[in-house]
Amino acid sequence: MKQKLLAIALAGLSGTAFAQSTVTITGLFDTGVQMFKSESLGVTTKTNRWGSSSNTGTTNFTFLVQEDLGNNMKAGLFLETDPTAGTANVAGVWNSQNYLWVSGGFGKVSLGLMNNFANTAAGTAQPFGTAMGGGYSSAFGRLNGANVSSGPITNVAASTAATAGAFAGARDIRANNSIKWDSPSFSGFTAGLLYRSPNSNGNAAADSDGQTQVGLNYNNGPMNVSYAHSNILSNVAGINTGVTTHNLLGANYKFGAVTLYGGWTSSKNTGVAARTVDARSWNVALKWQATPALSVAANVLRSDDKMAADQDRDLNSLGLDYAMSKRTTAYVRWEGGDNDKSAVTGANGGKFNRTAFGLKHTF
Repeated sequence: MKQKLLAIALAGLSGTAFAQSTVTITGLFDTGVQMFKSESLGVTTKTNRWGSSSNTGTTNFTFLVQEDLGNNMKAGLFLETDPTAGTANVAGVWNSQNYLWVSGGFGKVSLGLMNNFANTAAGTAQPFGTAMGGGYSSAFGRLNGANVSSGPITNVAASTAATAGAFAGARDIRANNSIKWDSPSFSGFTAGLLYRSPNSNGNAAADSDGQTQVGLNYNNGPMNVSYAHSNILSNVAGINTGVTTHNLLGANYKFGAVTLYGGWTSSKNTGVAARTVDARSWNVALKWQATPALSVAANVLRSDDKMAADQDRDLNSLGLDYAMSKRTTAYVRWEGGDNDKSAVTGANGGKFNRTAFGLKHTF
């Protein structure tokens, strides 16, 4: 009898413990047809891809774990995989955000690989996020200079006279081995700090870049504002040693069924013999919720290169979403622009035109 009572008591305790922890599986699958036309080195290329992935959002499979620690404190785990829809994926399982976090009256502290404040500001500035049409996709890259996305920070070909026509944009999304603090919300205001420690011991294989980023956000009612200031120390093997600074500011305001957006960025190097980055960009966008199921969005982006090569860029985009249900959406996306308005020579120079349509399902 005592053993039976003990077993019942242990089962009750176990049930209590499990009741305080939750595991949630969420995700998104986006696939469609994409038609791409580009000019490079004076040659026009056309590509059609069936089963194109992540045209409107990053295809992902995510585990969310949360535990109640008591005293208004919680701990959790975020594990995300971003497969490429329509392909046999051979990359590591946790190839995107993966981190542990603890929260309480002090805010939230995360350790690992997590989206940063620049990623938030990019989404506040326009309705397409980091996907096609926003200018923050890997295909366009709104920023100049150092690229920070799910791995070591790398230097991207920037606008110099020596590389005229070889312009490439960059993104600032997340960096490996980071620590991030998010403050509590004070009437809609939040602040945060992200840090990745540099490592330079003279061994090129072991060297890594560092990053410090500050984020400020206001989310209250119809108004949303996000700002991110990012300093990226590029010191791998002493190549391009110096600091690349990015500033991103985004805002949007909702007027009934219409939301207006605006954004501004700047990128600049210091501490290098010959500066390789000095650029600004701005965008204006809108989203109209025409019916409960149908929304239409547009974005206009201009990037102004301040270097001698003057490799200005532009992007125009349109999008249409039709909600077939709470979880399944049919979409159409179009974007067109010029990666280098000063020339059509270079690997990335010339005009481009991209159209996609497909389905997105969330779960």
